Amino acid sequence: MPATDEDAALAAIASLETLDREQKHALETINKILHNNEPFVDIHQLFAHYNVLYFRGLLVPRVEILWSTRLTLCAGICELSKDPLTGKFTRIRLKMSTPLLQYRPRSDTINTLIHEAIHAYFFITTSWQHSRGDDGTGHGVGFQLLADAINNHGSYQITIYHTFHDEVESYRTHVWKCDGPCTHQPPYFGLVKRSMNRAPGKSDTWWARHAAECGGAYTKIQEPELTKKQRDAMSAKERAGRQKNKLDSWVKKKDVSADLEDKPSTKNVDPNSEGKIPVKGLKEQPKAKTIMVDDVAEVSPFVSNSRTGQKRPRIDAADDVEVLIVNKKLLVECPICGVRIADMDINEHLDTVHL
Repeated sequence: MPATDEDAALAAIASLETLDREQKHALETINKILHNNEPFVDIHQLFAHYNVLYFRGLLVPRVEILWSTRLTLCAGICELSKDPLTGKFTRIRLKMSTPLLQYRPRSDTINTLIHEAIHAYFFITTSWQHSRGDDGTGHGVGFQLLADAINNHGSYQITIYHTFHDEVESYRTHVWKCDGPCTHQPPYFGLVKRSMNRAPGKSDTWWARHAAECGGAYTKIQEPELTKKQRDAMSAKERAGRQKNKLDSWVKKKDVSADLEDKPSTKNVDPNSEGKIPVKGLKEQPKAKTIMVDDVAEVSPFVSNSRTGQKRPRIDAADDVEVLIVNKKLLVECPICGVRIADMDINEHLDTVHL
């Protein structure tokens, strides 16, 4: 029968009762590193010494250690990896989280390193039975025995779970919200937050239960700004699609009527018309209504406004109205090709030219 985690832990603890020469040298080197007042620590160098002192020299060279920039939910992880020579999962990869540990005290890095090294030790000594563990997480009796022994021996603070909750939360920038009843249920209130852009779906273990109990659909409500590298990698069509959703944010709105009140046009204005341009064929009416027209060349029964979708009534001389012609247009620059176009025509330009 392969050894259990508890058996392997007791064997490692027994080696600490009387240190041999190599263990004593490793302990002296570790103490020098821990008290050198440097802000950072070389995890590869420390791991080699911890391997001798606490793990019976079984970890090197079977364990690979590396920093990970994508690890944002946990401070470290120990995983089985395939041996390139045999094709079997007999190697171990120990990953340390750069995002969560880079700004924390180096003691957190050291405690995380030893925590993951304990997992690696059990993987090797229990013929991979540790991957299942007696509690399903790998933090059973054996893990707790060995972690407590190392804490007492070297004054470490190895725990089962980290407490870097604020750091984890800061990286969960992709947010989806459900439109079903679960929006009123704690603790999540219908929100799913993730550090990667992976929408909730069938791959989630809770998806089937959510579909049965709530049945709502998830809509993305928040995401991080694209980096310069991501924007440069987008095609013109993708950029146009994003811009069409943000036209209101970069088109500078202008109150044309207010501008006309400040700067009334005097070209071809009758002194007796009080600044209004008379239209031929219309009689002067003291209570005539005014219709604003944005430089319409041909007047159809209804003139559609490309910005609002609303239709304005046809202008006819028989309506006995005064017409105020506005010849000014607000020009905006196309975000893709740079051409300056009237703001009311920018949507049509994006749809016809850049799609």
